[in-house]
Formats: sequence, structure tokens, C-alpha cells
Amino acid sequence: MLNKSEVRLVGITALGGLLEYYDFIIFALMAGYLANNFFPSSDPHTSLLTTFATFSVGYLSRPLGGLLFGHLGDRHGRKYTFAVTVLVMALSTTLIGCLPSYTEIGIWAPILLIFLRLIQGFSIGGEIPGAITLLSESNQKHPGLIISLLLFGILNGLLLGHLIHSLLTHCLNPQSMQNWGWRLPFWLGGTLGIFSYFIRKHIHESKLFLALDSQKLRQQIPLLILIKSHKKAVLVGIFLVAPSIVTMSLLFLFSQSYLTQLIHYDAQTVTTAGCLGILSSVAIAILAGWTADKRKEISWHILLMSAACLLIVFSALPIFKAYADYQLSAYTVALFSSLLFGPVMTMSTLLLSKTFPISVRYSGIALSFNVALASFGGLAPVIAMALIKTTGNLISPSYYLAFSGFCGLTACYLLKSYPYRQSSQSEQAG
Repeated sequence: MLNKSEVRLVGITALGGLLEYYDFIIFALMAGYLANNFFPSSDPHTSLLTTFATFSVGYLSRPLGGLLFGHLGDRHGRKYTFAVTVLVMALSTTLIGCLPSYTEIGIWAPILLIFLRLIQGFSIGGEIPGAITLLSESNQKHPGLIISLLLFGILNGLLLGHLIHSLLTHCLNPQSMQNWGWRLPFWLGGTLGIFSYFIRKHIHESKLFLALDSQKLRQQIPLLILIKSHKKAVLVGIFLVAPSIVTMSLLFLFSQSYLTQLIHYDAQTVTTAGCLGILSSVAIAILAGWTADKRKEISWHILLMSAACLLIVFSALPIFKAYADYQLSAYTVALFSSLLFGPVMTMSTLLLSKTFPISVRYSGIALSFNVALASFGGLAPVIAMALIKTTGNLISPSYYLAFSGFCGLTACYLLKSYPYRQSSQSEQAG
């Protein structure tokens, strides 16, 4: 089991991830209010599509942030990046909540919103990759458990976002939410970020990184080594992350506006169902981590990941058909969605944490993770809306969900096709 210092480290690293996913879901949950305040249009589909495009803009700057903070993490240590990234993230989140609307300052309103989304995305480009890197180097006995506990903390951000949204919609009328209520969640996110900044200043550096430093094996330009010697690992990492981020984006973020504005489900019911789905995802994620630790062979982990991806492929169409046809309640489909999200989230992160050597691990995880977020996750709501507008079919987002499952299966195939193994510490350093 984990000792007290390891549990404390999980909690501290997960706090930044909690804030990232809280901001992530708050922007999606508030998409309707943001659309009316910053992108007013006579066509609600166009207004919502523009808002989701702005949501996706934050992902475009993540790879750049991941490269910078990955370099700093591999050159100067994992701890250093945490204090910087979370503070910038907190400030940009707070400022989003302070922006004047389009009716007040015109075109400058959406411009400033897009700018802050870019800054937000840049700062959090090193957040979760840093947490994965630090924790994967802190415990080799129970990697599945410690990764799933990190995800447990991170997913609390989704749950917190749902709870705050539910509380606001319960306490405020629609007009108050439209006028000023939507700002409150962003201010709360900024406060959490500042709190996290002061805590992170006191965490300890990774022992494996310190050993690497003592042996003078740090790379001068980690990105150069990564691109030169680990191109295939980066590709595998991108495909590993794709199914988990698309599943989360479509089934727990996009679905909120999709169900309430396009299919006209009750907003309170959808939010409550989303909370239950996330809670179920957390429990399933921890179970998946415990199952992964039963056997340490990489082939076992690949098998579990393959099974999770196959489940996504075969369940994508039934889930969206059930939504569109009212065949099942929002609660039932949300719980079923957690069966897809929980396992693939744990297994993709666990495999990603083992893909790169220590000397370029932060850079490798950050590049893979953020490219996947930008190309697969960030565009998921836009692609889903575009599919609906193009085909006129409300179940068409299922095609993209199934495609992400195939990406995960491709990653598993690539892992099997070359000598993928955990190296000794000396090999990992080189």
C-alpha cells in the first residue's frame, strides 16, 4: 500500500489536475451562456458552434506549453514547473470571469476570451503530464493504483464543476445565470489555483530525477533527443490518449449542451446524471488500476487497454441512439458511459507513464498528451457539431467516438510490434 508521503504527493499533484478539469468542464457547461454573451447570433447552432471553437482554441496552445514546461521539467526538475503553471492558470481563469460581454465592448469581448483561453491552455500544457511523470517515478510497486488515485483527484474537478453548475442552476433563475451567474465558477477556479500554488511550493523533487541529476545524465535539449530517438513512442502516446480524451469530451462535456439545447432534456436532470456518471467513472478507474497491478507484465496492461477500446467501438452508436431516441433515461446512459470512460482512462495513463525514459519522460508525456488533447479532445465538440449539421443526424457524433476507440487499438498494436519493456534505471536514464 501507499505510505503517507506518497498519499500526500498524490493529493498535491492531483489538485492542479482538479483545477484543469474543473476549468475544462465549466467552460463546456457554461457554453450556452458564453455563446449569448460573447458570440450572439440568430442561429443557436452557429452561436454554440463558435463557442465550442473558442473552447478548442485553448488546446492549440497546449502543445507549445507542454514543450516549454516539459523542457523545464526534464532540465530543472518536476517540482519547478508546478508552481509556475498553476499560478498562470489561476490568473487566466479568474480573468475570464471578469470579461465584459459583446454588448459592452463589442468585438473585443470574444478576442479577449480567445486570448485568455490561449494563455490558459499554454499554462496547463505541463500540468497533468507533470503529475503523471512525478507520480510514476515515486512508486513502482503499485503503478496502477497510484495512477488511478491521481485520476480520482483529477476527476473530482469534473464532479466539482457539475456540482457548482447544479447549485447555480438551482439557486439562480435563467436570466441571472445569463447576466452574471456564469462568472462565479471561473472566480472559484482562480481561487483554487492560487491555493494550489502555495501548497506546491513545498513538495519534494522526484527521487529518480535527483538520481539522474547526480549522475549528470540530464539532457541539454530533451526535445531533440525525444524527436531523434523516440518518434514511435510519441505516436503511440498520442494514440493511447485519444480514446480517453474523446470519451470524456463527448460523453461528459459535449453531452451537456447537446442534450439540453439540441434534444431538450431537462438541464437539472442532465447535470445530476453527469455527476453520477463521473462518480461511477472514478470507482471503475480505481478498480481498473487495482486489476492492472495484479500482474506487472506489459502484455497484461495492453490486453486491458485493448478490451476498453473495443468496448468504446461497439458501444458508441447505441449510446447516442439511446440519447436521441429517449430509449433510456439520462441517468442510465451516464452510468453506462462511465463503463467506457473509467477503464480506458486508467489504462491509457498507466501505459503512457511507461513509454519514455526518465531523461525525456516529462517532455515525451507532455508532447503526446497535449497533441492528443489538441487534435482529438479539443476538436471533439466542434467535430460533433459539424457532423450533426452536415448529416442532419443527432447520432452522428458516435462515429467520432468509435474512431477514437480504433486509435487506442492501433496504439496497442504498435506496442506489441516492437520490443516494448520497462528498462533498468540506467537504461531509462539514457
